[in-house]
Amino acid sequence: MNQNIQRAATTPAAVSLPRPMTAPMPAADAMTPKEIVGILRRHIWMIVLFTIGGAIVGTGAHFLLQRVYPRYTARAQIEVMPPVEGDPMTFNISQPQKDTYYQFRFTKAALVKQQTLLNELIQDEEIRSTNWFKKFADVDADGNIVGGRDKAFKKAIEDLEDYLSSTAPRDFVFIEVGMTCGSARESAKIVNKMVDKFMASQRDLALQSIRAQLAERTKQREEIIRRRDTIEASLTNIRSGTRFARLNLSDSNTFRDYMDQKIANIEDSYSSLDSARANLEIQIATLKRRAESTLFDEVIQDQIEQDIIARQIRANIAATQPILAERLTRFGEEHRSVKDIRESLKQMNDDLIQRQKEIGDIVRKSQYQSAEDQMAALAQQLDTITEQLKAAQAEYKDVDIIRAEYNKLEVQRQEEIDMLNAMNSYIEKLYAQIQDPLISKLRVIGLAPEPLRMSFPKIELLLPAGIILGLLAGLGLAFAVELLNDLLRTPSDVMRHLRTPLLGTICHSDDDKDVEKVELAHVVRQAPYSIMSENYRQLRTNLKLAGPAGSDHKVLLVTSPAAGDGKTSVAVNLASTMLYENKRILLVDTNLRRPSTAHLFPRTETNGAVSEHPDFGLSNYLMGQCPEEKDIIRFSGIEGLDIIDSGPLPANPAELLDSPRMHQLLERCKQVYDYVILDGPALLVTDAKVLATNADGTLVVFSAAETHRGTAQRILRELQSVHANTLGTVLMGVKTRKGGYFREFYRSYQDYQRVQLKQAY
Repeated sequence: MNQNIQRAATTPAAVSLPRPMTAPMPAADAMTPKEIVGILRRHIWMIVLFTIGGAIVGTGAHFLLQRVYPRYTARAQIEVMPPVEGDPMTFNISQPQKDTYYQFRFTKAALVKQQTLLNELIQDEEIRSTNWFKKFADVDADGNIVGGRDKAFKKAIEDLEDYLSSTAPRDFVFIEVGMTCGSARESAKIVNKMVDKFMASQRDLALQSIRAQLAERTKQREEIIRRRDTIEASLTNIRSGTRFARLNLSDSNTFRDYMDQKIANIEDSYSSLDSARANLEIQIATLKRRAESTLFDEVIQDQIEQDIIARQIRANIAATQPILAERLTRFGEEHRSVKDIRESLKQMNDDLIQRQKEIGDIVRKSQYQSAEDQMAALAQQLDTITEQLKAAQAEYKDVDIIRAEYNKLEVQRQEEIDMLNAMNSYIEKLYAQIQDPLISKLRVIGLAPEPLRMSFPKIELLLPAGIILGLLAGLGLAFAVELLNDLLRTPSDVMRHLRTPLLGTICHSDDDKDVEKVELAHVVRQAPYSIMSENYRQLRTNLKLAGPAGSDHKVLLVTSPAAGDGKTSVAVNLASTMLYENKRILLVDTNLRRPSTAHLFPRTETNGAVSEHPDFGLSNYLMGQCPEEKDIIRFSGIEGLDIIDSGPLPANPAELLDSPRMHQLLERCKQVYDYVILDGPALLVTDAKVLATNADGTLVVFSAAETHRGTAQRILRELQSVHANTLGTVLMGVKTRKGGYFREFYRSYQDYQRVQLKQAY
């Protein structure tokens, strides 16, 4: 039995009250700063050793590389002039923008390592005679490469690309060219050769560009001269070959004034005639409307009144009307004479109307014809003036066109002369630039001297690098050891990864000196002032508070994922803590596969057992071999604690534990005892699940040294699937860790307990 009981680990029971039936959400997987500090404290020596090892490796690498792989770096500096296109014949004090200047230096630095220069460098006789080049090719006494020429050149160029540097510091006006190789003298030689070739190539490039510009500008100057001569010929032709040659085309104000006055007079005459024509058109339109109208205006009425014939007809009508009236009075409407007079009167009226119409037509036609004649005369005058105006305008326009063309040609001639002068000045500047020694905007500050110190290896680089790498390796290994371990080692692991409250933590026996010679299943009775006993008392308190208010967990199952996790120790010590509350406790060994109570509480005559009588137990009762419960309940030897042993091991333990007799036994025991604690089997077998469904509450014990997170999660899921009331968990064998809360707690508890014991004695 003792081998099956885990010697518990470190840690007091959880101080916070568990929330009963509802499982808390797991904490976030992110580590807290306190946990990180704890990991560092626990593995501090490993981190320190790795750091010291890194320092030793860095120092050793420095001395080894000094002998095996020494490197020297030679550097030369080339001053870069500002990229300002100034006049070489004047003093230029303008400066470019800082970024533009840096970009210009950066571009020049990039040109140092162009492929053509690298090819020229390795083809130089002095370079091919160096030991650096001989690493890549076999060279005979005459400097000729023996076999593999292209391959040797390729390797040499690759080495130059790796170790030949060209940089442009932002805050300086120069570019720095450096070469790193195994010889100080050869590194300086390679750098200086490269600088010479770069300076020569940049000067040739600048001269080539200026010569191209000079040729282009000379060609443009010839074109300007040709255009100027053409314009001069056109001006001469205008001055001598036109009908306005007598005029001073550059000063024609007199002619312009004369033509302006002449055109103004013609336009005034035209305007007057045009106004008269407009008035006459209005009159013609009025006369035309009158000719077409049947009404007569006052003029025609006057003509009619003055007409003799119309006057005679009106007189006849006036004389006839009284006669008609007299006849109507005498004879009536139907008399023949009345009708004749009426007919005569009607004829006279018709004649009057006809006469009036004839007179009106004659007058209106006469007026209309007179207006038409006047209009024709005006139109002829307008045509004549229009022709005069057009002729004057054409003459004026011809003079303006010729004068404008002449002025335009004079402006063009002056522009060509100005362009010719500017081009001559620019060509003179190009000739001056060709003679400028700084045409490439570069100047060598100084050739590279032979370096006096190695550029690699450097102790100030390798030693810190070794220390940092060793420190990182130590930190990485420390966190790997912690993070790759998936055991439930601390209460924070349980809180983070499980959804069940942690009701208690039982410290490891190595952390409690008071339990060194004590049976761990009887710690509460044999070492009541130990830290482990206090852990069990805290478990009892948390267990009582678990669940909703007023709930009663009289039948409590204690189980674990595997055998040896310490569930029996928890069950026995939990029963012992309840005895201090004057409770009657029944401890039932329901592990029908690996029983333990018979060893922890052996039968003796002093506790009422008869050694020669067959040992009755739970299996005997479940199989019907004992008729009553009292036949299997025995006194443990401790006041208030009774025991039911497991009895003989049956072949079908799961079926027996799920039988009606088991339900009957638990119901009767609940009526007699305050608490019934079931020391159950491990959850590896079905027996524990059967008991979990029959118990009022289940307490799952995890071992900090054995239980993995996945196993614990699976066990809790299985209990949830059978609807077991899981009250919480207990973590057994928790060890104190550096930087952890429990180490400080244990120290405080021991000091507190020491003072309490002194006061008691």
